[in-house]
Amino acid sequence: MSPAAAKMRELLEARELAAFLEAFEQYRDAKAWEPALTALTQRTFPPLLREALGHDRLTASAIVRLYRLIRGGRLLLVENDLLKEINERIDTAFAEAEPATNRPVAPLLTFDEVDEKGSRRTVFPPPLRATEVKRVAIVSAFSIETWSNVDAFDFRQNVCASQQEREFLRAVRQFFPSLRVYPNVPLRNFIDLSKLEALVPIRTHRYGWSAQVDILLCTDDEDPVAGIELDSAFHDSEEAVERDQLKNTLFKLSGLPMIRLRSDDEKSVRAEDFYDLLVAEADALDALRPRRMRPRRTHDFLVPAESYHQVVKV
Repeated sequence: MSPAAAKMRELLEARELAAFLEAFEQYRDAKAWEPALTALTQRTFPPLLREALGHDRLTASAIVRLYRLIRGGRLLLVENDLLKEINERIDTAFAEAEPATNRPVAPLLTFDEVDEKGSRRTVFPPPLRATEVKRVAIVSAFSIETWSNVDAFDFRQNVCASQQEREFLRAVRQFFPSLRVYPNVPLRNFIDLSKLEALVPIRTHRYGWSAQVDILLCTDDEDPVAGIELDSAFHDSEEAVERDQLKNTLFKLSGLPMIRLRSDDEKSVRAEDFYDLLVAEADALDALRPRRMRPRRTHDFLVPAESYHQVVKV
């Protein structure tokens, strides 16, 4: 993989789609296509784009750049739902990013429209001369990479959204060998939100039903011990800070510690780097290790089925 492709992969792992599109456009204008980019644009980019559009995290200029890349044939996007989402936003994006552009702009062609056009049969008059035949050469380039058939022929996906999450999960499991470590666990799975409904505002309660924690530490009996969040630059916005405060409140009320970590190098993706980060916070993390692991057991005991009152005559 070339340095440019590796840089684009890092931008996708950091969910910086606007920067990825800018780097991708510069790459396509200057260099030839390389096979390593196919996995990025066809497998990694579409779900991240769907997430960004669903949360309105894509700027107007990024939507305009994405539209032009697809329209110009430099970026292949085959997901109909994404094409329709872009068509719905493109006029508003041009009005904000490039007000001088005439609107409405031509929408992207979806595959539904292609099917409709393909189903119509047009009757042409018989040719009057020989049909011209052109030779088409198809060149395919292949490279050796780690790849699983499950990713291409199945609807399953990894519970970790990125390679960075997988490396962080490995580091936490090495640091807490006596605990069970689970990624991306919804708060409703280990916090009884129904009991907290009367103690927190409506917004906090609703947020708890949709939020999740990056890492959940549990005992062997699946009892929660603590939560760990890996923060980044995406947590610096006002909206993200408010969400983090809501999550901290729910953890505090439930009696579970919340540990927030942040790497000095936002581009670190190796488990060794994350393990060094955990070691640097050892004083706070060691307090999470249970000193005595007691298994959860249910005990049977005798309960009188009936009570008799005996009257003794004297």
